[in-house]
Amino acid sequence: MKFNILTLFPDLIHNYSEESILGRAQNKEFIEIYAHNFRDFTLDKQHHVDDKPYGGGAGMILQVEPIYRTLENMGLVKNGKKIKPPKTKIIIMDPDGKKFDQKMAKQFSKLDNLVIISGRYEGFDERVYKFVDEKISVGDYVLAGGELPALIITEATARLIPGVLGNSDSLKEETFESGNIEYPQYTRPEDFMGQKVPKILLSGDHKKIGQWRKDQSG
Repeated sequence: MKFNILTLFPDLIHNYSEESILGRAQNKEFIEIYAHNFRDFTLDKQHHVDDKPYGGGAGMILQVEPIYRTLENMGLVKNGKKIKPPKTKIIIMDPDGKKFDQKMAKQFSKLDNLVIISGRYEGFDERVYKFVDEKISVGDYVLAGGELPALIITEATARLIPGVLGNSDSLKEETFESGNIEYPQYTRPEDFMGQKVPKILLSGDHKKIGQWRKDQSG
């Protein structure tokens, strides 16, 4: 699966995605992650990507043209229309969008190509939205840009792709997979400053342990 992230700060994407799970998954060719700097697709010498909003107002707005030209270079739009191939989805990080969750991550993991547009400043020229499939939000708060949300979606989706985690059993009892919060877990030492591991987990009775874990799940 390919993740294509449009951003003004590609190093933020590269630096994070080259480490840990995402880095290993790319090395093993389970996924591909690309960062596209839409500043590279401006037409003026100063490479402006933003401008003052028509009608006045605070802040600067991201222009539609550099983003459109980036999508055009990727073969996803032409002559002002989307021409994206099958099993491809174009989403845009937007505080007004649908809230991202585990169910959505599962849906995304079935795609061949997920394109994520991350912004900065005061938002996008409204005409950008013509070329996307869905607005997505990761929470009711404000960040400086869409790179962190884009990486959240990338990681949450990528780890559901077969082979990425290595052990497929790791996904079966995870938080949110069954609709519940995962049960408490313990490891050595058995006693840490008076805080002891529950005796049931030391019993060796897997049936009782299974029931205890079910009972402890939120």
